[in-house]
Amino acid sequence: MKGDENMNRLIVPTDFSTIQEAVDAAHPGDIIEVLASGGPYAGATVSTNGLSLKGIGDPVVEDSSNGFFLNGVSGVSIEGFTVQNSVHGINLSSSNNNTIEKNTIQNNSVSGVSLLASDSNKIKKNIAKNNSVDGLNLSSSNNNIIEKNTVQNNIVQGIWLSSSNNNTIEKNTFQNNGIHGITLASSNDNRIEKNTVQNNSVSGITLASSNNNLIEKNIIENNELNGITLMTSNNNMLEKNTVQNNFLNGINLLVGSNNTIEENIVQNNGSDGIELERSDHNTLEKNTVQNNVFDGIELEGSDHNALEKNTVQNNVFDGIELEGSDHNALEKNTVQNNAFDGIELEGSDHNALEKNTVQNNSVDGIELLGSFNNTLEKNTVQNNGFDGIELEVSRDNTLEKNTVQNNGSDGIELEVSHDNTLEKNTVQNNGFDGIELEISHDNTLERNIVLNNGSDGIELEGSDNNTIEKNTVSNNKVNGINVASTSEQNIVIKNTALNNEDIDLVVDPNTNTVANNICNTSDPDGQCVGGC
Repeated sequence: MKGDENMNRLIVPTDFSTIQEAVDAAHPGDIIEVLASGGPYAGATVSTNGLSLKGIGDPVVEDSSNGFFLNGVSGVSIEGFTVQNSVHGINLSSSNNNTIEKNTIQNNSVSGVSLLASDSNKIKKNIAKNNSVDGLNLSSSNNNIIEKNTVQNNIVQGIWLSSSNNNTIEKNTFQNNGIHGITLASSNDNRIEKNTVQNNSVSGITLASSNNNLIEKNIIENNELNGITLMTSNNNMLEKNTVQNNFLNGINLLVGSNNTIEENIVQNNGSDGIELERSDHNTLEKNTVQNNVFDGIELEGSDHNALEKNTVQNNVFDGIELEGSDHNALEKNTVQNNAFDGIELEGSDHNALEKNTVQNNSVDGIELLGSFNNTLEKNTVQNNGFDGIELEVSRDNTLEKNTVQNNGSDGIELEVSHDNTLEKNTVQNNGFDGIELEISHDNTLERNIVLNNGSDGIELEGSDNNTIEKNTVSNNKVNGINVASTSEQNIVIKNTALNNEDIDLVVDPNTNTVANNICNTSDPDGQCVGGC
């Protein structure tokens, strides 16, 4: 049917019996309407720019090759078809600025929609399902918009991007696909936003060797491996996603650097909430990581990362665990109500823990195991089930200006730990000793305030060559400072130990150096200077 002088409307099967005949007869700007009543139809190759192909009543296109093949064209739109049982349902090659909209693309032997070297296209509001490889596939294709599609039950990927940059993947649903919901391989500067990615057989979103991508405000849930996986991928931003109920980790970084993970909710995952493996120089900030089956956040062989202002709570193992991870900074995190330790460092050195609140964890607040040269400063460690801070086989660490209170066992315990410095800490109201050293040598305890603990204020057992200087040790339920007979060559000087319920100062001056301590009672007698 003739339209205006610049546009014709061609109707299949009224004017032409096949879609290909109508396409071959059409000119730029023409509209080809395909009626469902004449189908199913064979596919068509489109080589003319500016055509509009519209399905009326959901016509079916089936072909042994491609359903629709756009070859080096622009300005073409394909809308309203069911394209099935072809190789690629809709295939674009070297075709730009086209629109694929409101189609159902299903049961094709390769991909539902495939873009090869095709840029600035819009793929919108389609259903791509039950295809034998991918629902959507982009290869060397840039600046495309993939929006509001439902991509489900495809045998391999929901959407696969390979060497494709600056694409927008927004407001889609990717579900029940055979491997990943969304995969980026060697693809950079893409934006993945406000998608629902669920029930995929491996991971929800996977990036491999892909950099500078934004993954924002997605719901990623119930996937059979990880929610989000980054492999050898750098400088990506993961922000404000909800990552939940995935079978393994919520977010997993493997050999990735300079990524930012910020303001995500990561919860109810079957392993760790966030795991970094051999990943350095990443930032984890303001995330809520809760109710995961293993650790909230785990760093394994990962260095120079920053964990700041995260809330890590109600995880089944540790809140934050560092294993073989060095030079990391943990600052201003709230780590609470985890079933084991709040923060654990195992074989991890030169880390800085500062201004964290670590509370109500079932075992220890902070534990260092075989860890050296770490700094714990200005942390509040309280109401944990066992020790507030425990050092086991750890040396050359500095604990300074921490508040350690109301823990179920010792405030601070050193076990087989040497050359550590405890300075200006407030250690109070703990269930057993304020500070206990067991088989620990060459440590310095200076200017600490140790009050109202359930047993001794400071106790040394089998511990030699330690310096206990200028501490205030008062109102503890047993002794103030207790250097057991198994501890020798310690220096105990210039401390104030008063109003402890048993004896203020217990130390043998024949095997230790004792001088200028202010106390009321000592064992043996005569060790006090002043007192009141």
